[in-house]
Amino acid sequence: MRIGKLTLSKFIKGFIGTRLIDSIEVYYIPETNTFYPIISKSGCSTVKVDIIRRYKPDFTSKFPEIHQVDPALETNDKVLRKRFYSFKKYRKFSRGKVAHLVIRNPYERIYSCFLDVVTNKNVMYEDPSGLTNFFGIKSEISFDEFLKKVVKLPDYLSDRHFRSQSFYLQKGVEEVLGGIAVTLLENYNKKTGEKASKLNTNNKKIPQEILQKLKKSNAFNKRFSKDINMYQVIKNG
Repeated sequence: MRIGKLTLSKFIKGFIGTRLIDSIEVYYIPETNTFYPIISKSGCSTVKVDIIRRYKPDFTSKFPEIHQVDPALETNDKVLRKRFYSFKKYRKFSRGKVAHLVIRNPYERIYSCFLDVVTNKNVMYEDPSGLTNFFGIKSEISFDEFLKKVVKLPDYLSDRHFRSQSFYLQKGVEEVLGGIAVTLLENYNKKTGEKASKLNTNNKKIPQEILQKLKKSNAFNKRFSKDINMYQVIKNG
């Protein structure tokens, strides 16, 4: 028996929190013992291209093809892609390594995710779980309905496109890391020292009405409090 693309046992494990509904993907650079969590809607396509270009400067790709690229093949194993369906395994992998997070303004990120939903650019829960119908976040949804659903879902049940950015440091990961670096997406070009290749960008800015609604939403600010705090701490220096 399957629910979406998941066997019944995997579905149950996902809902009790022992298995992730949506996996964690990282790009790992062995020579520096550094990994980049691939944080969806936080420049993930851009980050992937730029990491590969450190070892293959002429590398090019487009969205969504970039997400099918094996960086090990492009870089002669200088960059490795790792995927985890268990947070426990992710935490074990993280031990002693340096995590480099590229994060985005949380308000802009959630609105960009909503735009992806209503334009069908990204279908929530389509891959790898196939639970799109189960969660019901579809293109005809209003922003208020979208927000209501998102804030009620804990990270372990969230699609990666709206899972919190701080998730990758939670549940003991921060304590076992050898170091942490955080770069704001808007400063990513400055950090890398080169112009990043921006893929899958939503050019529409967040409307002031939506921005103010999010800032006044106790549910949103509680759900993404760690993201908001982390972003503000880095932004304020």
